[in-house]
Amino acid sequence: MKNHAAIFLKSQPCILCKCTNFQQIHQKDKWRYLRCRNCSLVSLYPRPTELSLINNYQDYLPDQVLYIYKWRKMMQPLIDHSADLIEKTVFTKNKNLLDIGCGFGFFLKTMQDRNWHVSGIEIADTGRHFAQEKLGLNVYSQPLAELDFKAHSFDVVTLFYVIEHVTDPPALLKQIHKILKPGGLLLLRWPHSTPIIKILGPFAENLDLYHTPYHLYDFSPATIKFLLNNCGFSQIKTIPGGYTLPDERFRRWSSIISGSCANMLFKITKGRYLLPGTSKTTLSIKP
Repeated sequence: MKNHAAIFLKSQPCILCKCTNFQQIHQKDKWRYLRCRNCSLVSLYPRPTELSLINNYQDYLPDQVLYIYKWRKMMQPLIDHSADLIEKTVFTKNKNLLDIGCGFGFFLKTMQDRNWHVSGIEIADTGRHFAQEKLGLNVYSQPLAELDFKAHSFDVVTLFYVIEHVTDPPALLKQIHKILKPGGLLLLRWPHSTPIIKILGPFAENLDLYHTPYHLYDFSPATIKFLLNNCGFSQIKTIPGGYTLPDERFRRWSSIISGSCANMLFKITKGRYLLPGTSKTTLSIKP
């Protein structure tokens, strides 16, 4: 089947618009990434089960101390930038924050050092145990749906590179909407890989930019806005939001250059242009 051929999936419609008409844009082994012909959301088919994802994520994070601190070094510029964004946006005395998919807890520790009351959720044992035992953080092992948080519990909820891994993003965002206080902030950090795959064409087959099968979706600024609007959020703003520092030199400089270019173009165009293919940060408010 050629990539431009129409594909109809009656049993698994698009999670955003319920359309069943798709176009295949990428394939790795049995996994296919299909673009919805109505709203353009890119989704993985067949979709893994919730149980298989939880099992797979037990080995997703590195467990050697050297690599854990390399991870921290890689993420620290993004952590600091996000912490600054939150404190410029949210003005509250209580400062209650939940980080879903908190990994090793480095962002939570940064916010705790800034006098925030922090909690995390991490289903991967490696990350959760490090955050609990080495950083002394309060981190839950269950998904949000299994936790009994009261409505209006948090001033801020954050998800760094998580929304693309979630089997049912609308359901998760509705749960987040419930536990956020009115006026509370949701911060999402997410990859935008599809434009790069389109540019690379057949060369993308040798790369795993979607981290198959871990990335269940690839969002764009338009589909993220559509998703958040449907889940009750407002004042939705997507920005470049900084870059990471991978340990490998080529990837590190690629991240710095692409991230810096994205920020520069965003400023020059007064927020009208977002560089395709670079990771993005979306801020939204619960009315």
